[in-house]
Amino acid sequence: MNIRRQWIGILLFGIVAAFVIGCSTPAEPTATPVPPTLPPTEVPTAVVPTQAPTQPPAPAAGGGTLQDALTKVKTAMSYRVDLSITGKGNFASAGGPTPNANAPDQPMTLIVMKGEVDSKDAHFQLQGILTSFLGLPPEQVFEVISVDGEAYLKGPVPLLGATEAKWYKAPAQAASVAEPPLTPGAFLDSFGEAGINPNDFKLSGNESLDGKTCEIYAGDKSVVLNAFSKLGGATGATQEDLDSIDNAEFKFWVCDDGYLHQVRMLIEGHDKNNVEQKGAFEIVMKINDFDADIVITPPPDAIPLNLPTPPAPEATPTP
Repeated sequence: MNIRRQWIGILLFGIVAAFVIGCSTPAEPTATPVPPTLPPTEVPTAVVPTQAPTQPPAPAAGGGTLQDALTKVKTAMSYRVDLSITGKGNFASAGGPTPNANAPDQPMTLIVMKGEVDSKDAHFQLQGILTSFLGLPPEQVFEVISVDGEAYLKGPVPLLGATEAKWYKAPAQAASVAEPPLTPGAFLDSFGEAGINPNDFKLSGNESLDGKTCEIYAGDKSVVLNAFSKLGGATGATQEDLDSIDNAEFKFWVCDDGYLHQVRMLIEGHDKNNVEQKGAFEIVMKINDFDADIVITPPPDAIPLNLPTPPAPEATPTP
């Protein structure tokens, strides 16, 4: 299973797009997770916008443009990254944007990811409600390391055959389990596929971040709605769905080293059939220590991982 592509789909389209179109849909039964030996789940292809920019690119810190900063961060060879996705209110229940009148009106952690990357080597830790696709409780950390093409994961993750609290070395056919779940490049590319244009973001202020002076480029509700309208063909979103978004903010922090250091998206909305039933989602990605001397080493004493054998398909009855 290509874990990276599955996470892009879950984190971006499976949360944000579903927030728009799923407000009045009953929760679906939880599917039984499968070991990572099956073909990857494909992410719906978004409709790419064809309109030309209507204004010159926004100037970014360091004398370049916001687009320059986006390009620069995607070509960085090493960095550290923190990602958090939280939900609040009725849409945050059960790990997804399905309304629930009994949901607590407090933030719920859907996913927290911390990681470091050195070229093709990576070390990531994930925790939250969305790790349930691996059969893990929200409080358990899922930790993976990839070094020199070899993949390691820390148990227990019984679904993958890692039954003890030890490090396991994955076989070659399951090496994708330790790929970075969501790199900054993939994260930003997904926004581009959604039709979000850097030229639509205006300089709105500055702030100190990571010990640097950073400029903040903000897009208002119309920018987010424009992206969702372009995604309509892939997600099934209607104008009524888009009207259920009450507020949306989308910001980029570009610092004086020319790199993008933070992205934040906030979406607040209501059930399109009940304006009193409200919820919100917030995505924050922080990236720092670009081109730092990051060294990632394989865990000592890792034992071989024996993947569970998938159940045999049921035989088709003979007429």
